[in-house]
Amino acid sequence: MNARIAIIGAGIAGLAAAYRLTEAGYQPVIFEKEVFVGGRMSSKNLDGFIVDKAAYTIPATHKNLRRFCKEMGMKRSLVPTPGTYSTFSAGKEYKINIGSSTQFFKSELFSAKSKREIIKLFLYARSLGKSLNLAKPRKKSFKLEEQSAAEYLSNNYDKQILEYLAYPLFCEMYLGTPENNSKLAFLAALKNLHRLKIFTLEQGMGSLPERMARTLDIRLQTPVIEISRTVPQGLFEIKTGGENPEKRLFEAVVFAVPSPIVPEIYADLPEALKECFLTTSYAPSIVISLAVDRQYPDTSMINSLLRKDCRVLGNIIFDRHKGPHRVPEGKGLATAILCEQASRNLFDEPDDVVISEVLKEMDFLFPGFSGRLIFPKVYRWKYGAVQPRAGLIYKQASARKALKDELDNLYFAGDGLYWSGLEISFNTGIEAAKQIIKKMGKRKRSKS
Repeated sequence: MNARIAIIGAGIAGLAAAYRLTEAGYQPVIFEKEVFVGGRMSSKNLDGFIVDKAAYTIPATHKNLRRFCKEMGMKRSLVPTPGTYSTFSAGKEYKINIGSSTQFFKSELFSAKSKREIIKLFLYARSLGKSLNLAKPRKKSFKLEEQSAAEYLSNNYDKQILEYLAYPLFCEMYLGTPENNSKLAFLAALKNLHRLKIFTLEQGMGSLPERMARTLDIRLQTPVIEISRTVPQGLFEIKTGGENPEKRLFEAVVFAVPSPIVPEIYADLPEALKECFLTTSYAPSIVISLAVDRQYPDTSMINSLLRKDCRVLGNIIFDRHKGPHRVPEGKGLATAILCEQASRNLFDEPDDVVISEVLKEMDFLFPGFSGRLIFPKVYRWKYGAVQPRAGLIYKQASARKALKDELDNLYFAGDGLYWSGLEISFNTGIEAAKQIIKKMGKRKRSKS
């Protein structure tokens, strides 16, 4: 009998696990509470505008994910972006090109003292080598994460480094702040800036998960309510809700959801792991797509806002940089990503309140923007991104080992308990599939 495997969540992690299992002859079932696949990597075509709901790029560092895009026949869809980046201070725009650390030194945003300190920081980050690998931390990694990024920078560097470099970096890459994340996380992100190239998928980030989903058994609008272990068979009973509630038995389960959700649906998790999952901190995220009736030809792709000027916006993405088919002729599309505090404060507010707050700051930066609006679309993500707080990596490294050693036929994919990113999600999904195949072996495909 074909092993019955359940996968909870149809984000890129769950889809990757299912895809590799299907290749090995299994027939996994994916349960997804939403009406779409891809999670934060989903997108939608709205009146000719291709809208990314959250994730909007694939950096060159995402080597496995880019390789998989080519494997799926999407090599031509994977297009490079111009790598333009701006920081706004007091309404003035300061441009740099992503992928060259020397651009920071040329920027008028930083003082001569700050530029010298940026050089020191880049050299220091590069000298740390593999100690900055959050996936495989070393003793030195644990030492580096004892301080918050804000504490480290405030004690050792000019204030501009904290406010003009670290804050935008955390806002864009972690959806958080330097105060709530570690020195290790900051240096790990900084190390890659000097060689960062950015790609995107021409028809929307969701085009990859949608293609993967074509050959998979996915039950949309089917939330998993409860998972329990049956005795004596040792199978897992999964109870689902939604339009077609039912109970089914499975031999193995892959959790491809944010870690705090796991203890909510599986009560038999060991206490130490339950505590680990529940205490993993996430920043919520609100993303708003703003279609307008004019182009903004001189804007950078990624635009960061400083907290001294903006209390709502963290980043603004102009989607025309992602390819010629993203936006109708003569129109514009801006994706506004709220900063962490605004996402927390506004998360439960009605859409019109969120939109109103965002448009106030968009008008400050781009006068008359709100008068050009065709439509706004709000997307909310309760678990936007893991926050790599001081001490997190040490705590979670032992937990990840326990996940492999202690739990029989339970597997975990997603954020790796240390950082939310497409490459990490994809890799953990593939790894979960490998573990299952190693334990259960490859299966013959059904002739039917």
